[in-house]
Amino acid sequence: MTRTNDTEVKKIISLNTITDTSSFITTANLLVTNTLGNSGLGDDLLTEIEKYLTAHLLAMHPDERQLTEQKLGDASDKLAGEFGKGLEMTQFGQTVLLLDSTGSFAKLSSGKKAVVESINIY
Repeated sequence: MTRTNDTEVKKIISLNTITDTSSFITTANLLVTNTLGNSGLGDDLLTEIEKYLTAHLLAMHPDERQLTEQKLGDASDKLAGEFGKGLEMTQFGQTVLLLDSTGSFAKLSSGKKAVVESINIY
């Protein structure tokens, strides 16, 4: 069962075209549950993290990316965020990183992969 809902998410993000946020909420819920479910963080904090993670996922959608610059002559638009920056790409993702005192989402967002090697000892 999700911790947040459409109404709470729409309080923190203005959407351009997406009206049904349920799939984004479900994805955020799965990520929060799998990443922080046994972390000892309280339900209220997990709810906030899920809400901001949902907003982050929505803000990354091509139809919802925030316009930061627009020119008329020789038409040009500049969208917020850089691909590959993970949760740092949006202010909502940055809030997730701030709220997650365990650092688990920062590790997920870093893009660094663990390497495991085995050494045979004879």
